[in-house]
Amino acid sequence: MLKWITIMLGIAGAAMGIYVVSTQTTIEDEKAPPPAAPPSVNPFGRGIAASGQIEANSRNISLGAPEAGLVSKVFKKVGETVAPGDPLFEIDGRLLKSELTNAQAALEAAKAQVAVAEARLARMRAMPRPEEVPPQEAAVMRAKASLSDQEKQLSDLVDAGRGMAASPTEIDRRKYARDMASAELIQATASLNLLKAGAWDLDKLVSEAELLQARAGVRQAEAAIEAIQFRLERLTVRSPIQGTVLKSNVEPGQFAATGPSALAPMIVGDISVLRVRARVDEEDAPLLRDGAPGAARVRGISAETIPLTWMWVEPLALPKVDLTGSNIERVDTRVVEVIFKIQGTPKSRLFPGQIVDVYIETAGATPSPTRSGDSPAKN
Repeated sequence: MLKWITIMLGIAGAAMGIYVVSTQTTIEDEKAPPPAAPPSVNPFGRGIAASGQIEANSRNISLGAPEAGLVSKVFKKVGETVAPGDPLFEIDGRLLKSELTNAQAALEAAKAQVAVAEARLARMRAMPRPEEVPPQEAAVMRAKASLSDQEKQLSDLVDAGRGMAASPTEIDRRKYARDMASAELIQATASLNLLKAGAWDLDKLVSEAELLQARAGVRQAEAAIEAIQFRLERLTVRSPIQGTVLKSNVEPGQFAATGPSALAPMIVGDISVLRVRARVDEEDAPLLRDGAPGAARVRGISAETIPLTWMWVEPLALPKVDLTGSNIERVDTRVVEVIFKIQGTPKSRLFPGQIVDVYIETAGATPSPTRSGDSPAKN
Protein backbone atom coordinates (compact mmCIF):
# COMPACT_ATOMS: atom_id res chain seq x y z
CA MET A 1 0.00 0.00 0.00
CA LEU A 2 2.84 2.41 0.90
CA LYS A 3 4.47 1.70 -2.45
CA TRP A 4 1.42 2.82 -4.39
CA ILE A 5 1.02 5.92 -2.27
CA THR A 6 4.62 6.90 -3.04
CA ILE A 7 4.05 6.30 -6.77
CA MET A 8 0.90 8.47 -6.75
CA LEU A 9 2.64 11.32 -4.95
CA GLY A 10 5.48 11.26 -7.52
CA ILE A 11 3.02 11.38 -10.40
CA ALA A 12 1.16 14.30 -8.77
CA GLY A 13 4.42 16.26 -8.25
CA ALA A 14 5.48 15.72 -11.85
CA ALA A 15 2.09 16.90 -13.09
CA MET A 16 2.29 20.00 -10.92
CA GLY A 17 5.79 20.83 -12.25
CA ILE A 18 4.63 20.44 -15.85
CA TYR A 19 1.70 22.76 -15.18
CA VAL A 20 3.85 25.46 -13.57
CA VAL A 21 6.43 25.39 -16.37
CA SER A 22 3.80 25.50 -19.06
CA THR A 23 1.97 28.48 -17.53
CA GLN A 24 5.00 30.65 -16.51
CA THR A 25 6.04 33.59 -18.79
CA THR A 26 9.69 33.56 -19.77
CA ILE A 27 12.00 36.53 -19.05
CA GLU A 28 12.45 37.04 -22.77
CA ASP A 29 8.69 37.50 -23.18
CA GLU A 30 8.56 40.23 -20.55
CA LYS A 31 8.67 43.75 -21.98
CA ALA A 32 11.51 45.85 -20.53
CA PRO A 33 10.33 49.07 -18.83
CA PRO A 34 11.17 52.28 -20.70
CA PRO A 35 14.05 54.39 -19.32
CA ALA A 36 13.18 57.31 -17.07
CA ALA A 37 15.02 59.64 -19.45
CA PRO A 38 16.40 59.16 -22.94
CA PRO A 39 20.10 58.27 -22.87
CA SER A 40 22.69 60.87 -23.79
CA VAL A 41 24.04 60.33 -27.29
CA ASN A 42 27.02 62.11 -28.79
CA PRO A 43 25.57 64.26 -31.61
CA PHE A 44 28.91 64.39 -33.44
CA GLY A 45 30.28 61.65 -35.63
CA ARG A 46 33.66 62.07 -33.98
CA GLY A 47 33.69 63.72 -30.60
CA ILE A 48 34.63 63.43 -26.97
CA ALA A 49 32.37 63.52 -23.94
CA ALA A 50 32.97 65.49 -20.78
CA SER A 51 31.20 66.59 -17.65
CA GLY A 52 30.13 70.22 -17.67
CA GLN A 53 28.74 72.73 -15.23
CA ILE A 54 26.55 75.75 -15.91
CA GLU A 55 28.06 78.96 -14.59
CA ALA A 56 27.40 82.68 -14.74
CA ASN A 57 29.09 84.83 -17.33
CA SER A 58 31.21 86.32 -14.53
CA ARG A 59 31.64 82.89 -12.91
CA ASN A 60 29.93 82.21 -9.63
CA ILE A 61 31.67 84.67 -7.31
CA SER A 62 31.78 83.53 -3.69
CA LEU A 63 32.02 86.59 -1.46
CA GLY A 64 33.73 86.14 1.88
CA ALA A 65 33.50 88.05 5.13
CA PRO A 66 36.46 90.42 5.67
CA GLU A 67 36.47 89.63 9.39
CA ALA A 68 34.82 86.93 11.44
CA GLY A 69 31.85 88.26 13.34
CA LEU A 70 28.09 88.49 13.68
CA VAL A 71 26.07 89.57 10.66
CA SER A 72 24.16 92.71 11.64
CA LYS A 73 22.38 93.46 8.35
CA VAL A 74 21.54 91.67 5.09
CA PHE A 75 20.69 94.15 2.35
CA LYS A 76 19.93 91.84 -0.59
CA LYS A 77 17.91 88.66 -0.99
CA VAL A 78 18.40 85.73 -3.33
CA GLY A 79 17.36 86.58 -6.87
CA GLU A 80 17.69 90.36 -6.50
CA THR A 81 19.83 92.23 -9.00
CA VAL A 82 22.79 94.21 -7.77
CA ALA A 83 25.03 96.90 -9.24
CA PRO A 84 28.75 97.34 -8.57
CA GLY A 85 29.18 98.80 -5.10
CA ASP A 86 25.74 97.85 -3.79
CA PRO A 87 25.88 96.67 -0.15
CA LEU A 88 25.09 92.99 0.34
CA PHE A 89 25.59 92.33 4.04
CA GLU A 90 27.32 93.93 7.01
CA ILE A 91 29.36 92.55 9.91
CA ASP A 92 28.73 93.98 13.38
CA GLY A 93 31.18 96.86 13.93
CA ARG A 94 30.30 98.10 17.44
CA LEU A 95 33.72 97.17 18.81
CA LEU A 96 35.45 99.06 16.00
CA LYS A 97 33.20 102.08 16.56
CA SER A 98 34.32 102.12 20.21
CA GLU A 99 37.94 102.00 19.06
CA LEU A 100 37.20 104.86 16.64
CA THR A 101 35.83 107.00 19.48
CA ASN A 102 38.98 106.40 21.53
CA ALA A 103 41.18 107.18 18.54
CA GLN A 104 39.32 110.44 17.91
CA ALA A 105 39.82 111.43 21.56
CA ALA A 106 43.52 110.63 21.25
CA LEU A 107 43.64 112.83 18.13
CA GLU A 108 42.15 115.79 19.97
CA ALA A 109 44.69 115.35 22.80
CA ALA A 110 47.52 115.21 20.28
CA LYS A 111 46.27 118.39 18.59
CA ALA A 112 46.25 120.12 21.99
CA GLN A 113 49.84 119.08 22.57
CA VAL A 114 50.75 120.54 19.19
CA ALA A 115 49.12 123.84 20.12
CA VAL A 116 51.06 123.98 23.41
CA ALA A 117 54.36 123.15 21.70
CA GLU A 118 53.75 125.74 18.97
CA ALA A 119 52.98 128.43 21.57
CA ARG A 120 56.12 127.59 23.55
CA LEU A 121 58.32 127.68 20.46
CA ALA A 122 56.73 130.93 19.23
CA ARG A 123 57.38 132.52 22.62
CA MET A 124 61.03 131.49 22.51
CA ARG A 125 61.46 132.78 18.99
CA ALA A 126 59.82 136.12 19.95
CA MET A 127 62.05 136.68 22.98
CA PRO A 128 62.67 139.28 24.19
CA ARG A 129 59.22 140.77 24.05
CA PRO A 130 59.47 144.55 23.53
CA GLU A 131 57.18 145.31 26.46
CA GLU A 132 59.36 143.27 28.85
CA VAL A 133 62.54 145.38 28.30
CA PRO A 134 61.46 148.78 29.76
CA PRO A 135 60.51 147.36 33.20
CA GLN A 136 63.85 145.63 33.43
CA GLU A 137 65.71 148.78 32.34
CA ALA A 138 63.80 150.68 35.01
CA ALA A 139 64.94 148.11 37.57
CA VAL A 140 68.53 148.74 36.52
CA MET A 141 68.09 152.48 36.84
CA ARG A 142 66.50 152.05 40.26
CA ALA A 143 69.40 149.86 41.37
CA LYS A 144 71.88 152.49 40.15
CA ALA A 145 70.04 155.25 41.99
CA SER A 146 69.93 153.16 45.13
CA LEU A 147 73.65 152.46 44.87
CA SER A 148 74.43 156.18 44.37
CA ASP A 149 72.29 157.04 47.37
CA GLN A 150 74.03 154.47 49.54
CA GLU A 151 77.46 155.66 48.43
CA LYS A 152 76.55 159.29 49.21
CA GLN A 153 75.24 158.36 52.65
CA LEU A 154 78.37 156.32 53.34
CA SER A 155 80.60 159.24 52.29
CA ASP A 156 78.74 161.63 54.58
CA LEU A 157 78.91 159.17 57.43
CA VAL A 158 82.65 158.69 56.99
CA ASP A 159 83.18 162.46 57.13
CA ALA A 160 81.10 162.59 60.28
CA GLY A 161 83.15 159.81 61.78
CA ARG A 162 86.33 161.89 61.42
CA GLY A 163 84.75 164.49 63.71
CA MET A 164 83.69 161.80 66.11
CA ALA A 165 80.02 162.40 65.08
CA ALA A 166 79.45 158.80 63.86
CA SER A 167 80.40 155.51 65.38
CA PRO A 168 82.32 152.81 63.52
CA THR A 169 79.27 150.53 63.77
CA GLU A 170 77.10 152.97 61.88
CA ILE A 171 79.76 153.32 59.22
CA ASP A 172 79.98 149.52 58.81
CA ARG A 173 76.20 149.23 58.46
CA ARG A 174 76.24 151.88 55.78
CA LYS A 175 78.98 149.98 53.94
CA TYR A 176 76.80 146.82 54.05
CA ALA A 177 73.87 148.77 52.62
CA ARG A 178 76.10 150.10 49.84
CA ASP A 179 77.28 146.55 49.02
CA MET A 180 73.68 145.31 48.88
CA ALA A 181 72.73 148.11 46.51
CA SER A 182 75.74 147.25 44.36
CA ALA A 183 74.68 143.59 44.26
CA GLU A 184 71.11 144.56 43.29
CA LEU A 185 72.50 146.65 40.45
CA ILE A 186 74.57 143.70 39.22
CA GLN A 187 71.54 141.44 39.41
CA ALA A 188 69.27 143.88 37.57
CA THR A 189 71.90 144.46 34.89
CA ALA A 190 72.36 140.69 34.41
CA SER A 191 68.61 140.17 34.16
CA LEU A 192 68.37 142.91 31.54
CA ASN A 193 71.21 141.38 29.50
CA LEU A 194 69.60 137.91 29.79
CA LEU A 195 66.26 139.29 28.63
CA LYS A 196 67.83 141.05 25.63
CA ALA A 197 69.80 137.91 24.71
CA GLY A 198 66.55 135.97 24.20
CA ALA A 199 66.16 132.17 24.38
CA TRP A 200 69.10 129.82 24.02
CA ASP A 201 69.49 127.99 20.73
CA LEU A 202 69.47 124.72 22.63
CA ASP A 203 66.11 125.59 24.20
CA LYS A 204 64.76 126.42 20.76
CA LEU A 205 65.98 123.06 19.43
CA VAL A 206 64.30 121.26 22.33
CA SER A 207 61.05 123.10 21.69
CA GLU A 208 61.23 122.35 17.98
CA ALA A 209 61.80 118.68 18.77
CA GLU A 210 58.81 118.69 21.11
CA LEU A 211 56.73 120.31 18.37
CA LEU A 212 57.80 117.68 15.82
CA GLN A 213 56.99 114.94 18.30
CA ALA A 214 53.56 116.42 18.95
CA ARG A 215 52.85 116.69 15.22
CA ALA A 216 53.95 113.09 14.75
CA GLY A 217 51.47 112.13 17.44
CA VAL A 218 48.73 113.88 15.47
CA ARG A 219 49.67 112.02 12.29
CA GLN A 220 49.76 108.76 14.19
CA ALA A 221 46.30 109.38 15.64
CA GLU A 222 44.97 110.35 12.20
CA ALA A 223 46.45 107.18 10.69
CA ALA A 224 44.83 105.10 13.43
CA ILE A 225 41.47 106.73 12.70
CA GLU A 226 41.85 106.12 8.95
CA ALA A 227 42.72 102.47 9.61
CA ILE A 228 39.67 101.98 11.82
CA GLN A 229 37.42 103.77 9.33
CA PHE A 230 38.79 101.54 6.56
CA ARG A 231 38.04 98.44 8.65
CA LEU A 232 34.55 99.76 9.36
CA GLU A 233 33.99 100.31 5.64
CA ARG A 234 35.23 96.79 4.88
CA LEU A 235 32.65 95.35 7.26
CA THR A 236 30.03 96.23 4.64
CA VAL A 237 30.54 93.71 1.83
CA ARG A 238 29.58 95.15 -1.55
CA SER A 239 28.91 93.61 -4.91
CA PRO A 240 31.92 93.71 -7.26
CA ILE A 241 29.84 93.31 -10.42
CA GLN A 242 26.50 93.93 -12.08
CA GLY A 243 24.64 90.70 -11.51
CA THR A 244 22.25 88.68 -9.37
CA VAL A 245 22.41 87.22 -5.88
CA LEU A 246 22.60 83.48 -6.56
CA LYS A 247 22.87 82.22 -3.00
CA SER A 248 22.69 83.67 0.52
CA ASN A 249 23.98 81.65 3.45
CA VAL A 250 23.62 84.30 6.16
CA GLU A 251 20.87 85.97 8.11
CA PRO A 252 21.07 88.79 10.70
CA GLY A 253 22.48 87.38 13.92
CA GLN A 254 24.38 84.53 12.29
CA PHE A 255 28.14 84.21 12.67
CA ALA A 256 30.17 84.67 9.51
CA ALA A 257 33.44 82.77 9.63
CA THR A 258 36.62 83.32 7.64
CA GLY A 259 39.20 80.94 6.26
CA PRO A 260 39.56 78.49 3.36
CA SER A 261 36.96 76.07 4.75
CA ALA A 262 34.41 78.73 5.69
CA LEU A 263 31.08 78.76 3.87
CA ALA A 264 30.72 81.75 1.56
CA PRO A 265 28.08 84.12 3.01
CA MET A 266 26.89 85.11 -0.47
CA ILE A 267 27.38 84.09 -4.09
CA VAL A 268 26.73 86.53 -6.93
CA GLY A 269 27.05 86.24 -10.67
CA ASP A 270 26.05 87.78 -13.99
CA ILE A 271 23.42 85.38 -15.38
CA SER A 272 22.43 87.58 -18.31
CA VAL A 273 24.60 85.17 -20.32
CA LEU A 274 25.29 81.63 -19.17
CA ARG A 275 28.39 79.61 -19.90
CA VAL A 276 29.35 75.97 -19.63
CA ARG A 277 32.62 74.88 -18.06
CA ALA A 278 33.48 71.51 -19.58
CA ARG A 279 36.03 69.34 -17.78
CA VAL A 280 37.81 67.16 -20.33
CA ASP A 281 39.86 64.22 -19.08
CA GLU A 282 43.55 64.57 -19.81
CA GLU A 283 43.41 61.43 -22.00
CA ASP A 284 41.07 63.27 -24.38
CA ALA A 285 42.79 66.66 -24.12
CA PRO A 286 45.11 66.07 -27.14
CA LEU A 287 42.00 65.82 -29.33
CA LEU A 288 40.84 69.35 -28.49
CA ARG A 289 41.10 71.97 -31.20
CA ASP A 290 40.41 75.69 -30.84
CA GLY A 291 37.00 76.77 -32.05
CA ALA A 292 35.53 73.27 -32.04
CA PRO A 293 31.72 73.22 -31.80
CA GLY A 294 30.14 71.69 -28.75
CA ALA A 295 26.80 70.60 -27.41
CA ALA A 296 25.42 70.27 -23.90
CA ARG A 297 22.69 67.86 -22.94
CA VAL A 298 20.52 68.70 -19.99
CA ARG A 299 19.90 65.78 -17.71
CA GLY A 300 16.40 64.75 -16.74
CA ILE A 301 13.10 63.74 -18.30
CA SER A 302 12.88 66.73 -20.66
CA ALA A 303 16.43 66.34 -21.90
CA GLU A 304 17.49 69.00 -24.39
CA THR A 305 20.62 69.30 -26.49
CA ILE A 306 21.94 72.87 -26.46
CA PRO A 307 24.51 74.11 -29.01
CA LEU A 308 27.66 75.64 -27.57
CA THR A 309 30.21 78.11 -28.92
CA TRP A 310 33.88 77.71 -28.05
CA MET A 311 35.28 80.61 -26.00
CA TRP A 312 38.65 79.50 -24.66
CA VAL A 313 40.52 76.67 -22.99
CA GLU A 314 42.27 77.16 -19.68
CA PRO A 315 45.83 75.85 -20.01
CA LEU A 316 46.23 74.57 -16.43
CA ALA A 317 45.18 70.96 -15.84
CA LEU A 318 43.47 70.40 -12.49
CA PRO A 319 42.73 67.33 -10.36
CA LYS A 320 39.40 65.75 -11.17
CA VAL A 321 36.86 66.49 -8.44
CA ASP A 322 33.49 66.37 -10.25
CA LEU A 323 32.44 62.75 -10.81
CA THR A 324 29.67 61.45 -13.07
CA GLY A 325 29.25 58.13 -11.24
CA SER A 326 30.03 55.95 -14.25
CA ASN A 327 31.49 52.55 -13.34
CA ILE A 328 34.23 53.01 -15.93
CA GLU A 329 35.14 56.53 -14.84
CA ARG A 330 38.72 57.19 -13.82
CA VAL A 331 39.31 59.30 -10.75
CA ASP A 332 43.12 59.22 -10.69
CA THR A 333 43.37 61.72 -13.53
CA ARG A 334 43.34 65.41 -14.27
CA VAL A 335 41.03 67.52 -16.37
CA VAL A 336 41.42 70.44 -18.75
CA GLU A 337 38.65 73.04 -18.52
CA VAL A 338 37.09 74.37 -21.73
CA ILE A 339 34.72 77.34 -21.58
CA PHE A 340 31.71 77.45 -23.93
CA LYS A 341 28.97 80.02 -24.40
CA ILE A 342 25.39 78.84 -24.71
CA GLN A 343 23.87 79.72 -28.09
CA GLY A 344 20.37 81.15 -28.29
CA THR A 345 17.73 80.70 -25.62
CA PRO A 346 17.30 77.11 -24.45
CA LYS A 347 13.81 75.75 -23.80
CA SER A 348 14.94 74.24 -20.54
CA ARG A 349 15.49 76.50 -17.56
CA LEU A 350 19.17 76.45 -16.66
CA PHE A 351 20.67 77.19 -13.27
CA PRO A 352 24.26 78.12 -12.41
CA GLY A 353 25.92 75.11 -10.84
CA GLN A 354 23.78 72.63 -12.82
CA ILE A 355 25.60 69.58 -14.23
CA VAL A 356 25.23 68.82 -17.95
CA ASP A 357 26.78 66.34 -20.35
CA VAL A 358 29.09 68.07 -22.83
CA TYR A 359 30.17 66.78 -26.23
CA ILE A 360 32.95 68.36 -28.27
CA GLU A 361 33.52 67.63 -31.94
CA THR A 362 36.99 66.33 -32.78
CA ALA A 363 36.64 65.86 -36.53
CA GLY A 364 40.04 66.42 -38.10
CA ALA A 365 41.83 66.42 -34.75
CA THR A 366 44.81 64.12 -34.28
CA PRO A 367 46.37 63.16 -30.97
CA SER A 368 49.78 64.51 -30.10
CA PRO A 369 52.56 62.17 -31.32
CA THR A 370 54.39 60.13 -28.72
CA ARG A 371 58.07 60.89 -28.45
CA SER A 372 60.56 58.14 -29.08
CA GLY A 373 61.11 56.12 -25.95
CA ASP A 374 57.92 57.32 -24.27
CA SER A 375 55.28 54.81 -23.36
CA PRO A 376 51.58 55.69 -23.73
CA ALA A 377 49.54 56.20 -20.58
CA LYS A 378 47.80 53.13 -19.32
CA ASN A 379 44.03 53.16 -19.03
